[in-house]
Amino acid sequence: MFLRFIKLLTIIFLVFTILTFAVIVPINAVGIKTELEGLERISWTNLVDPREQTRFSAHIIVVYILTAVVLYMIYRELKYFVHLRHEFLLSKSHMKLPQSRTVLVTAIPDELSTEHDLRTFASFVPGGVDKVWMYRDSRELNELFEQRQEACQRLETAASTILVQATAAWRKKVKLHNKSHRKRKDEENAEAFELVKPEPSMDLLNELVPVAQRPRHRTGLLGLAGSNVETIEWCKNEIARLNEAIKEKRKEQVEGKFMGSAFIRCNLQMGAHILSQCLSYHEPMRMYKKWLEAHPKDIVWNNLDDVWAFPVTFIGTLSNLSELCTDVKWLAWVCNAPKIVQGIIEGVLPPVLLAALFIVLPFILQALAWYECIPRYSLISVSVYRRFYFFLLVHGFLIVTLSSGITNAISDIIQKPTQTVQELASKLPGASVFFLTYMVTQGLAGAGGALVQLAPLVLHFVKKWFLGRTPRQAYEVTFMMPAADFGVILPRLSLLATITFAYSVLSPLINLLAFISSSLSIPDMAVSKLEFSGFAMFYIAWKFLLVQVFDQPDEKETGGAYFPMAVNNLFVGLYIEHLCLACLFFLKAHEEGAGAIVKAVFMLVLLAITAFAHIFISHCFNPLSHYLPMSLATKKMAKKLKKEKQLREGVDAKDSDDEEFDLFSRDRIKSVRRRIKKQVNEKILPVISGDSDAAKHDRKGKDAVVVTAVPDNVFDGTAQITRQDTKESKASKKSRVSFDAAAPRVTASDVDSMCNDEDQEDEHAFDHPSTYQEQPWIWIPKDVLGLSNILAEELRGAGVEASDVGALMDEKGVVEVRRNPPDEEWAGGHDA
Repeated sequence: MFLRFIKLLTIIFLVFTILTFAVIVPINAVGIKTELEGLERISWTNLVDPREQTRFSAHIIVVYILTAVVLYMIYRELKYFVHLRHEFLLSKSHMKLPQSRTVLVTAIPDELSTEHDLRTFASFVPGGVDKVWMYRDSRELNELFEQRQEACQRLETAASTILVQATAAWRKKVKLHNKSHRKRKDEENAEAFELVKPEPSMDLLNELVPVAQRPRHRTGLLGLAGSNVETIEWCKNEIARLNEAIKEKRKEQVEGKFMGSAFIRCNLQMGAHILSQCLSYHEPMRMYKKWLEAHPKDIVWNNLDDVWAFPVTFIGTLSNLSELCTDVKWLAWVCNAPKIVQGIIEGVLPPVLLAALFIVLPFILQALAWYECIPRYSLISVSVYRRFYFFLLVHGFLIVTLSSGITNAISDIIQKPTQTVQELASKLPGASVFFLTYMVTQGLAGAGGALVQLAPLVLHFVKKWFLGRTPRQAYEVTFMMPAADFGVILPRLSLLATITFAYSVLSPLINLLAFISSSLSIPDMAVSKLEFSGFAMFYIAWKFLLVQVFDQPDEKETGGAYFPMAVNNLFVGLYIEHLCLACLFFLKAHEEGAGAIVKAVFMLVLLAITAFAHIFISHCFNPLSHYLPMSLATKKMAKKLKKEKQLREGVDAKDSDDEEFDLFSRDRIKSVRRRIKKQVNEKILPVISGDSDAAKHDRKGKDAVVVTAVPDNVFDGTAQITRQDTKESKASKKSRVSFDAAAPRVTASDVDSMCNDEDQEDEHAFDHPSTYQEQPWIWIPKDVLGLSNILAEELRGAGVEASDVGALMDEKGVVEVRRNPPDEEWAGGHDA
């Protein structure tokens, strides 16, 4: 949906550009004699003659047309999004995830503090409850778990370090040996003097790396206090102790204190959507918050300070410094400076400083989101998006606009304070010059930065050199793909759209710049429709990033949750545009009289129409954007159950059409339970790919994980959502929305094979990791001397799981990996 949003902006800006350049630019420039030059001649500020005020009627008409276009496009795109969202919810790839049928409930009263009571409470949902996870107090267990994780990480680092030291010592020893025998004249017998590798043993390790040279650390606070111990020996004993302590705590955890929250997984996806929307309890402040798909609540954030207002205002002041230097003595040097210097200070420096100021902010917002205890990465990003856009709107647009307009008016305030209000109406549009430059730096330069990818390239090598010392670190750097953080990307695009809407009539040139900026990021579906010279490299850059570089793991998948927020933020730009134009017309009432007031009233009427449309669209699409409608869920279930009955009993399709099915009946619930528990369908063939030896190697010595493959002809490549009215007209048939499905769609003929994936769900899916996760294996790189086997055997003898599978260390001590950690499931793939 990210590319879809860019396409939406491109179409809107194209319409804005054509209409404003065809109407507004001639109205502003043709037949008017003013002293203004350059871009100001086509802007709002060129209409200063009272005799030309009637030209503003064209602006009113254009604003009405542009607003109608935006409202239509928003309605059209939200309708498309809702269809695509439902396809996503009903797709096999989503339905097999545990969270697709799970609801997080908080503030549960004590009378529902047992699993039996919660099952009884949720028994009204269609299909019943599959499993309940009770969240219990595990603070002590969590502390032990974190201590073990830190000790394992420290042990891996120390083990890799000692093997690097041993490899370096052996390389040095071989070098000295070869140097001493190089002087021998008998070169034919040189091979006889080669240093033979000894058998790996602990004595060899002690010889190459004495105890005094091994890694050590202090056990106190931050490694600055406490006793100085040998890292490997201390971690080995500490991990063994923590393993036993965690086992004992887990036995007590079964009867731990209930913390008032639970995850309820329903048998049917429709049941989870119904449960999340129902009024749950008869007392206030009890079970009033429920999140579908285990989403935690989005806590209100009050960390947007006013401390950013000063630097942003200062940057806005720089954009109009030439106007201020004539009245402020200590800024006189700006007026005396060369034109190039003034141009850099006013045109280049402000947007660069503003962009640098906003680079740091997302990291601060993400850090603060962690302190909100938001447990899912996707919701952290959504939380950042909402606050980041609001911050950009206030500090990146409103404050800059006000500071620029006020700075322009300072000279008039000093000389003619009584005329300040009238003059401010013509001074405020002057801020558009700053935003024209900002649009270029953020739009064009942003696309170029996406193509170059210089910063990610530098960070990759920095991580590989300094953070790739252990196999686990090398795996993270080498194989893990980065994820696109739309919580940081989309607010910037939304801000550009807001700025364009606000200045679309005041400065029409900004529409063209916005169109170019957005079209440079347009996806392949629109390339054939919009031919713009020179943006092929930008298309390739975004295509490469979104298809080949970025990854979207399940924990960050939101199912398009950003799209409705981004589209609704477009209304903010419309509101600002209408309010600004209304205020400007009111301020011109002394020149035009009643005509200006009438124009201002027209803008207020348009503002009311826009607000009504916003409320109407939100009322229509908000529920559909979050929940699965019963019309789709029950229709799918009815088709499936009817087909099963036909196959089982041989009932004619016509005879079974009038038969009703009841998901609350005892027989139906039993049927659902049998469906959930049935074995893997024999038609789905297991496929085991990759190295057979590595695939057989599992942390518990079990068989390798089985990867199932579905025949290609099971799913239809294109999904189409239509109305089922048999009497629909030709026009309604043409209005059907056809699009590529987000994932293979589950059809009635599929016999719901996704249930086979549900059988493989982890019973600890919504338990805290400390309650079930075993000790991570100590992953040691296999060195040229074979000392990794000796070190791994010593650790295993002390009760610490360790392995050197899949990691190699060359003669220079560089670690390379060929697979993921050996304690994780793997079916080949990195080197297959």
